[in-house]
Amino acid sequence: ERVYLIRRGAVRLSRVYESGEEITVALLRENSLFGVLSLLTGHRSDRFYHSVAFTRVEMITAPAGSVRQAIEADSGVGLLLLQGLSSRILQTETMIETLTHRDMSSRLVSFLLVLCRDFGVPSDRGITIDLRLS
Repeated sequence: ERVYLIRRGAVRLSRVYESGEEITVALLRENSLFGVLSLLTGHRSDRFYHSVAFTRVEMITAPAGSVRQAIEADSGVGLLLLQGLSSRILQTETMIETLTHRDMSSRLVSFLLVLCRDFGVPSDRGITIDLRLS
């Protein structure tokens, strides 16, 4: 029922199933959106998600109805939302490609490269991924 925009930091978004099992569906960074399903469908989602901050996070949040009104009033807001959703689709496609590698070492290398690109901080010793991942 709300839309969230991450202004700073990193968030893990996971899907919680009725069995209690939790699966990570996205690792989000600055300027990433989530909570847009209710905005697009006009209904409360029957999917249950859980978000956890990996780092210190600053977010902007607004009711889905207010965001919908802003889109209707200003097409630029709709364009920004579309850009955010496109970014999430590309991230999902990249993750699917990463997970379809046949052997574990290839999947790990591909995943580390994605993390370096999206969350890496260059230093004189290489690239640091400052996220607590299991």
